Amino acid sequence: MSLRPLENTRINVGDRSDADLMAEIAEGDHVAFTELMARYKAPLFRFILRYVGVNNEAEDLLQDVFVSVFSKAASYDPAWKLSTWIYRIALNKCRDYGRKQRLRKLVSFTQPESEDEPGAYAPEPVDLGPNVEDIVDRRQEMSRLSAAIDALPHKMRSALVLHTIEGRSQIECSEILGVSRKSVEMLVYRARKTLREKMGYEA
Repeated sequence: MSLRPLENTRINVGDRSDADLMAEIAEGDHVAFTELMARYKAPLFRFILRYVGVNNEAEDLLQDVFVSVFSKAASYDPAWKLSTWIYRIALNKCRDYGRKQRLRKLVSFTQPESEDEPGAYAPEPVDLGPNVEDIVDRRQEMSRLSAAIDALPHKMRSALVLHTIEGRSQIECSEILGVSRKSVEMLVYRARKTLREKMGYEA
């Protein structure tokens, strides 16, 4: 009999709004927190992975994001769109990660980046064809592109990932980044221009 209220909660929790879930999380409700993670875990992980480029680091950062969401739930303002609020937290985590990585490179004498380190993420090309040389060339190009994206300034990189790779609207990008729609457009333009220059593509 004592389990029935919890079962009912689990059945109904999926019907609650994000704002309702956050109010319950602020009260320490772990069932509501589990539901919130289920809603946002996959898209957040894809975004973070595309930003940091390393699977295990992305998983750690994702956990950090949800820890912050839980601990800051009481300060969440329902007037904010929750996805915007969460993505801002994720962006801050990614930015801090980037700063730490740059600091480590300055003080480290380790070997150049391997496939398990930042800058190595490259989406698998589709339909590469049977020519092995073409496959190698394409993967090298994707690796160069990934490294070039990794080297972009934080705001340019964030706008590019959110708008071009994630496919989010300029309005949503502007809310997440805290800039105007025109600024998002300019950041994406400058990011693409920088990438073309670094990759040696014609404008």
